[in-house]
Amino acid sequence: MSILVLSDALTELPPSISVIQSEIGEAGGFSPAFLSDLKIGESDHLLLSSEAVHLSPNLEQAFVQESYLTEKTIATHHLFQEESLRTQLGDNQVLACKEEVLATTVRSHLVNQLKVHESDLQNVLSLLKDLYPHYHEAALAYLEQKSYLKVVAFYMQASLAQEFARMVQRVAKSFFDNFDFAKVDVHRLRSLRHFFPLLFSAFLSAPPSLQVKRIGSVSILHPTIDLFLPLWKEEATVVVFASNEKFAPALAVCMNSLLEHTDPSHFYDIIVLESDITEFSKARLELLVSRFGQAKLRFFNPKALLFGRQLQKNPADHISLETYYRFLIADILPQYSKVLYLDCDTVILEDVAKLAAVDLQGKVLGATIDVEIPALAGGLDPDLGPYLSKVIGLGEGEAYHQAGVLVLDLSKMRSLHSVDEWIGLAGERKYRYNDQDILNKECRGHYYTLPMEWNLVVDCNHRRLPIIEAGPYSVLQEYLEARRHPKLVHYAGFEKPWDAPDSDFSHLFWHYARTSEFYDRLLAMVHMSSSSPGKQSLLLRLFPRGSKRRSFAKRLFYRTTGS
Repeated sequence: MSILVLSDALTELPPSISVIQSEIGEAGGFSPAFLSDLKIGESDHLLLSSEAVHLSPNLEQAFVQESYLTEKTIATHHLFQEESLRTQLGDNQVLACKEEVLATTVRSHLVNQLKVHESDLQNVLSLLKDLYPHYHEAALAYLEQKSYLKVVAFYMQASLAQEFARMVQRVAKSFFDNFDFAKVDVHRLRSLRHFFPLLFSAFLSAPPSLQVKRIGSVSILHPTIDLFLPLWKEEATVVVFASNEKFAPALAVCMNSLLEHTDPSHFYDIIVLESDITEFSKARLELLVSRFGQAKLRFFNPKALLFGRQLQKNPADHISLETYYRFLIADILPQYSKVLYLDCDTVILEDVAKLAAVDLQGKVLGATIDVEIPALAGGLDPDLGPYLSKVIGLGEGEAYHQAGVLVLDLSKMRSLHSVDEWIGLAGERKYRYNDQDILNKECRGHYYTLPMEWNLVVDCNHRRLPIIEAGPYSVLQEYLEARRHPKLVHYAGFEKPWDAPDSDFSHLFWHYARTSEFYDRLLAMVHMSSSSPGKQSLLLRLFPRGSKRRSFAKRLFYRTTGS
């Protein structure tokens, strides 16, 4: 069976199905090129979908709508399954969508509701009369009935499909040969796609009429959203970020620093997981990357993969929804085995290909230790030690890792948990540090500890270093050494360089900001931050980030919620 999907825009469909996609113009399937380049055997069958509508061999009702064409949607409705389609076909010649019943005739519906020009309709009918008189009579009969075929989706023998295609091609070519594109707008051009179902209905009912079985269909609300990203270059270093429009300027600075330290002989596949970055900001980021021929930038919206899942955002912290995107990476990049995940509030001072080349020694992921946790769990936060022991399952002396810089073995991540299982874990409200806690719990014993120089967290508001000093001396030594020779600086915490330009290591951020495409916007952000102190929320004024009062409030929250 050959599967053809007519689409307004080519997308990456689920890898479980082998589909031929054909990008159509404004007139849809009503085209001189319809099926012209499709190579199928005469004895084969063709399954065709158009207008984001797919035949469902197990659907009792005429029509259902799904948001995305996911693997779950395909399995639920038996989409693209040849055995089920053949069973439904039986002794019939064609499977097609069920028709709708209108309150008026099809002709009236086309002209009055769908704004098809009467002159265009008459032109098509005239061409049918000249070229295919028997189809002309069938088309006239169809226009006077109240059973209306909205879209074309069918399953039939290839020879029949090719016969239909020749009819469409010939009529469409004759129509467009005399069509003055200079005198029509896009709305009139789009109205021509309604002639595709008209021709199909005439093809089915013209004598000798074909044996047609009408079955249910599934309409996809968002058909142009990709569900995964294909492999770009097998030898490329893959770097994944999660961002939103608010953090786009910081992402630009991070990417600029990354690109400044790349090897010209190596390839870098940069992937940004996002749902609301504007086209204007994307254009700026693409302009930045275009200066480096060895790098490719791709954006991916995970909305389809998150659809229907409940993600718990911790109300007591500043963790954003984008943080959870890292759990989806294994599904987004099904052809990849090893990638880097980096928080975008970082500055990179070394070639990340060297980080990606680290031998994880069979572990699931690589990360640095969280430098504050030993001191906090050792007594500064009386509740943290028992929490790490009881909830996370860490034994005495076991390291707790920071999740802002990760080297991920995706093959092992998939073996450990499915994406559904990871997201299910993320929905549990018992965790203090959300996804970071989940990774530490589920990957316990499967961490490879990276040198701290690859994730040097800054001394946020001069409050982090005193905490580290209260912990093990060996951790302090490693932290101080990493500060002397950092390979990646992470502005973790509430204090960011664009809010506090004189904060720890902010000079590095502004060094790369000056040559990024967002320098003007970053300067505006600094101005807004310094000139609008009164815009702080009441919650932040009562419980400032980093304050003892906020820490107490968080501990109280965890106790009352049983965390």
